[in-house]
Amino acid sequence: MAIEPIIYNGNDGSSSPSSLILTSGATGRVNALFSLRALKILLMLVNAVVLFLLLPFRGRKRVPMAEKPNMEEKQPECHRKGLVVRLPMPTTIVPWKSSSSVNTIGSTPVMTAAAVVLDQEVTVRRSMAIRRMLEDGDKNTVREYWLMATMRGETIFTQSWTPVSVKIRGLVLLLHGLNEHSGRYSDFAKQLNASGYKVYGMDWIGHGGSDGLHSYVHSLDDAVADMKLFLDKVLTENPGLPMFLLWTLDRCSHCAEGFA
Repeated sequence: MAIEPIIYNGNDGSSSPSSLILTSGATGRVNALFSLRALKILLMLVNAVVLFLLLPFRGRKRVPMAEKPNMEEKQPECHRKGLVVRLPMPTTIVPWKSSSSVNTIGSTPVMTAAAVVLDQEVTVRRSMAIRRMLEDGDKNTVREYWLMATMRGETIFTQSWTPVSVKIRGLVLLLHGLNEHSGRYSDFAKQLNASGYKVYGMDWIGHGGSDGLHSYVHSLDDAVADMKLFLDKVLTENPGLPMFLLWTLDRCSHCAEGFA
């Protein structure tokens, strides 16, 4: 419908400019247009206020707290006839250290994730070695174990088999081969016990219950030094008794040649 303008002249009859008045139908449509525009402006204002209120919270990142490995500090133990005797040795299990597993921030050494995983793997192997010994129910043999700390800060697992009713006439130090552990020779050690020999076993670095990357000896010189340290302890505890070394594979023979 067309909009029809109405010309209105003042009552006073003066020659003032005429006023343009729209009909009622057009006026309603114009008012509706203004109402829609006002609604849009109102929505824009509300949106701006909401964005302004949420602005301080945007960009804030939630940083999860790093989970620290739940590693219980346990004192090294010596087991004899079902009675656990605690020894005055380091109270922590020292993880295997290398330039790739330990970083330094300032003057503080920091263990990497690889070192933490390695330490957990060593803990599992050591627990298995101790459990094998504790589950041995042979009444003719006394089983004991020690955790020996080296000058390098590593921990070596050692154990012994002592005859109960047979007089000890000599000592035997068993040196296991690559990818083995001293506990594999438990049956052989008991046969030596029956013949009057007290038997000692030591797990090489990286083997059995000792520290280090599994089945890896990073230095034969360190292995020889560990064996000398353990041998001194054995001879000090058993003065006057002859000592025999039994080894397998070439690696152990090389270590034994270090005494020559």
